[in-house]
Amino acid sequence: MDKLNRILPVGALLGLCVLIFFLRLHTYSEPLEQDLTTYAVIAHEMLDGKQLYNDLWDHKPPAVHVTYAAAELIAGYGRGSIFLMNVATAIATLFACYWAGSAAGGGRIGGLVAAALWALASGDLAIQGNQPNTEVFLNAFLATGFAVLVRREKSGLGLRGALLAGVLFAVASLYKQVVIAQAALLAFAYFASSPPPARKKALAEVALIAVIGATAWALVFGYFVVQGRGQAFTEAVFTYNRWYSGNIWRNLSYALHWPRMSMQALTPLLLMGILSAAGMAPGLIFGPRRPWILLLAFAAATHIAVLLPGHFFAHYYQLWLPPLAIGAGWAVALLKRILPMHLPQLSYGVAGVTCTVLIALELPYYRVSAASWSEQKYGNLFLETDRLAHRIDNLLSPGETFYEWGSETGLYFTSGRRPASGVVFARPALVGPVAAKLSQRLLRDLERSKPELIVIDEQLLKRVGPRHPVFVWFKENYRPFLRTDEFLLLARNGSKLDHENSIAAD
Repeated sequence: MDKLNRILPVGALLGLCVLIFFLRLHTYSEPLEQDLTTYAVIAHEMLDGKQLYNDLWDHKPPAVHVTYAAAELIAGYGRGSIFLMNVATAIATLFACYWAGSAAGGGRIGGLVAAALWALASGDLAIQGNQPNTEVFLNAFLATGFAVLVRREKSGLGLRGALLAGVLFAVASLYKQVVIAQAALLAFAYFASSPPPARKKALAEVALIAVIGATAWALVFGYFVVQGRGQAFTEAVFTYNRWYSGNIWRNLSYALHWPRMSMQALTPLLLMGILSAAGMAPGLIFGPRRPWILLLAFAAATHIAVLLPGHFFAHYYQLWLPPLAIGAGWAVALLKRILPMHLPQLSYGVAGVTCTVLIALELPYYRVSAASWSEQKYGNLFLETDRLAHRIDNLLSPGETFYEWGSETGLYFTSGRRPASGVVFARPALVGPVAAKLSQRLLRDLERSKPELIVIDEQLLKRVGPRHPVFVWFKENYRPFLRTDEFLLLARNGSKLDHENSIAAD
């Protein structure tokens, strides 16, 4: 019987891994949104020798670009590398949820419930969970770091545990700085919940975690300084992001407001949240208390991390999935432990009902095509981007280039064409603290490369003044020949494309 009890969780986890694989496979061909294609395009250019921040501009820290580059080295440039990251990170977080869920008295049932809920909800359409945006990497590292904290509940972290937790939180912060909220609040809760005799040791462990985080950022900054890219790195990752996020205190003032999300997106989170909350009070009463205090800190910090950027995009809410799945697993295991002798099976019923409702919520998504997923999430934009990318590839001869004045880097990714400039987003060159510098860099790139084709986002065209230097350069050197629902295409004056396709400008 003991052997069977050990084998069953392994079989269940392998089954959940297979489930994740096939759920992600369903949307393998979905047109990718602009964040993903930006990371992929920048990573591809990095592997070709271009420098991040100097030649290739993005305001994210470097970890996501390095990860995409590593995936490309393994699976090539294209959807294969995207799928690899998608499945690998989801499975890594699955095991992290099981590891954390089986702690704090959760045992096998707590771990399996947490893992099952993660597997069912992590690819949710409404929170855009089926593709590898930065949140999927954050979840893998944060859930594992949380598991390290809660699994050393009795003995404390010790040197190895503190080192491991520090490295996990530090690496996560190099994907997105908002992770500092989770690391800081979890560290504080770990110290505050330590027994008085162990406070001195806990303080030393928390200090080590902080030192590792500070050292990681110092090393990264030092690397870019040595490379002559210190100013470019600082302007992109700190100066621009301070402007992008706006007033942090105003963002945090929304903490008590109802989330700016549709009920379609919130329902799976609320389902797991209700079960987690139901376990919180008895967990704090019957114990062990410390893991529940850490879970409460994890949840509070996640709320802060979602609020900090000030934009409330749907994919931010993916950060809620691990703490809620783990909390739900603990709640089910706690029910089994505290219910009267003749009622422990009720806990299995609660777990079964929760999973059944989640399946009922998620199953309809998998009855429609990958293209329909894109349309439901983003409208027609990325479907048209994909179609236009194939058309551009047919319009241009091998080796010819184009530039898109907008944000749709999917045009480069899908067509396989290299961008004519490393300034692949238009907005930072239009507004913000680095707009003038990026505009000048873009104009230098365009003068040097003289792409055969310019693609302009029609919505952007309506907002850009006619005197913007980049737009003036376009008018002087290009003329329109094709308009779609979302884009205007311009051919370089005197080019082959111009002779074949030019039409009179409106």
